[in-house]
Amino acid sequence: MHITAEKIKEAAEALESTELKSFMFQEPTAGPLTRRRRSSRSTGRSRRSTRGTRRSTRRSTRGTRRSTRRSTRGTRRSTRRSTRGTRRSTRRSRRSTRRSRRSTRRSRRSTRRSTRRSRRSTRRSRRSTRRSRRSRRSTRRSRRSRRSTRRSRRSTRRS
Repeated sequence: MHITAEKIKEAAEALESTELKSFMFQEPTAGPLTRRRRSSRSTGRSRRSTRGTRRSTRRSTRGTRRSTRRSTRGTRRSTRRSTRGTRRSTRRSRRSTRRSRRSTRRSRRSTRRSTRRSRRSTRRSRRSTRRSRRSRRSTRRSRRSRRSTRRSRRSTRRS
């Protein structure tokens, strides 16, 4: 129900027709007004007009109540949706950060493993080269010792 200018005018006219106007313009010192007996027709009309104004005010208040309920429902729903959306977005961002962390951890682990393996391989290769050098040295030493022993034997034979 929309309150229009016409309805306001009707309500004002209905108020004017009632005894309220006479009460408003009454002197404060004066005693109670003597009731004027009016014809039954005029009193019926005033009662009807007051009923109409009461009904219109009831309808307008109902309409305003309904509209306020609808607006509050709409705001509640919109706030719920917005909070749900924000919750979902925060969850997604958390998941993405977790995944990125996991991926970085995995990459770090793999790099560590690869560096360890490369270190091991370099160590092994170094060891093998050392061993080969040692073995060469030992073979050289043994050859030298053999030669020296041969020489010594020859020298002893000659003498």
